[in-house]
Amino acid sequence: MIRLISRFLILPGLLAITATAVAQRDRDTFNPNNQAFEVSGQVTVVQTKELARDVPVRLERFAGGVIDQISTDSHGRFRFANLQRGYYKVIINAPGYNPVQQDADLTFLFRTYLVFELIINNATNPAGLAASADVIDARVPADAREQFAQGRAALAKKGYPEAISHLQKAVFLYSAFFDAQLLLATAFVDTRDWAKAETALQRALELKPDNSTATISLGEVYWRQKRFDEAEKALLDGLKLDDKSWHGYFTLARLYWDQENIAQAAPAIGHTLQLKPDFAEAHLLAGNILLKINQPERALAEYQEYLRLEPKGEFAVQARDLVAKLTKAIEARP
Repeated sequence: MIRLISRFLILPGLLAITATAVAQRDRDTFNPNNQAFEVSGQVTVVQTKELARDVPVRLERFAGGVIDQISTDSHGRFRFANLQRGYYKVIINAPGYNPVQQDADLTFLFRTYLVFELIINNATNPAGLAASADVIDARVPADAREQFAQGRAALAKKGYPEAISHLQKAVFLYSAFFDAQLLLATAFVDTRDWAKAETALQRALELKPDNSTATISLGEVYWRQKRFDEAEKALLDGLKLDDKSWHGYFTLARLYWDQENIAQAAPAIGHTLQLKPDFAEAHLLAGNILLKINQPERALAEYQEYLRLEPKGEFAVQARDLVAKLTKAIEARP
């Protein structure tokens, strides 16, 4: 009997800032001359410190629907002009980099400036990590911003006690600091302190109830605690807010897999792979699901794809063993 790889998803934190996105906002709070609204910004690459030129930047309505897509100029800059008042999403999904997104709130401000820091997507930077994706409130005091910046830097270096200390100071200095609450949850997830991660995410959602990242992340925290009903509800709610979240679909697939609900795990992992075809762990779970429903040839292809994407991955040894056994079993068929 061929055994599935049943323990394979010890991923780093759901909110770890592998593609850090920090934003600055103009302080204008009204539009006296009926000026057109706009979103602009600049994109850099973290590892090289270079400006990211010719990177596609997409502007979408917050509720869905592409408005425009442009490429950054030679200085890594982009600008969407002549917009209407409202909420927008700015998305960068460039080949070779982890995707990142920021929200642009043009309900009170008529200009928003965003700074994106892209992370090269390679074997040392797992693709499953989500970015801190919100515009930092211009009302955040300077000392709270400084604590946030130090906490983010410490977290990037996996200095968890230091990161937690700075981020807790940031939310103490400014209790409505959404980004700090979200990043604090990241630190607690990375240290597997689920209870504190849950508290931080709940506080973040008190500030922004319709934030998809925090909602989906809370669903994963519930899943980690085997609170399956609460996890399913949070994940489905999050996917209603952002139906392009591969992370949400992937966590939902893991949830259904743990419940042995293959009928629902299969479409969830299918959505994941449509949105993130280069995510190795999704291919691994897909292989498990296909093997469970007695489709060994397709399962074999998924395990092989996992090994192609992560030849030295955590479960590479088990995957190679499965590939060998499946290949032998298939060849032995009459």
